[in-house]
Amino acid sequence: MVPRIREHYVEALFTLALAVMFAAGVMTAREWPAKTALFPTLIGIAGCAIAVILSLWTGIRGGDEKAPDATGAADLYLDVNLRSGEALKRTFIICAWLVGIFAGTWLLGQLIALPLFVFLYLKVGSNEGWVVSLFLTAGAIAFLYGVFDQVIHASWYEGELFRFLGIELF
Repeated sequence: MVPRIREHYVEALFTLALAVMFAAGVMTAREWPAKTALFPTLIGIAGCAIAVILSLWTGIRGGDEKAPDATGAADLYLDVNLRSGEALKRTFIICAWLVGIFAGTWLLGQLIALPLFVFLYLKVGSNEGWVVSLFLTAGAIAFLYGVFDQVIHASWYEGELFRFLGIELF
């Protein structure tokens, strides 16, 4: 008989925790002005619904999968050919990029930090050429401005540097 695994319960609980985070985001957005709260509310409601359904689906139907053997592939895996410490180094690099986008957003504001992040990640993090980096950054700027500014009329965080200097950008 094939042994059954119980990781599906962990997956279901994790997905349920995501649903709780989406719900918390929706509850927080209720205190915001209507224009500002529209996007987080729509994403939060959809994300919460999908996460609850997925959590129930995983919790109820889970357990039919075969236990992975030594040669089987999993959804997430660590390449055994990585040198010692390489996985930790890659994890640190990803965390540094995330801290950088948060710090850049706080300091410079969203409309400057997000395209700057796209450009720097393409150019420095992925070693893309200038043409590709500039083209995709221009696409990100067009998307941010076109969809979020012109269509949704989102409120943008301006950044502490410009607030401190008394410069109003948007």
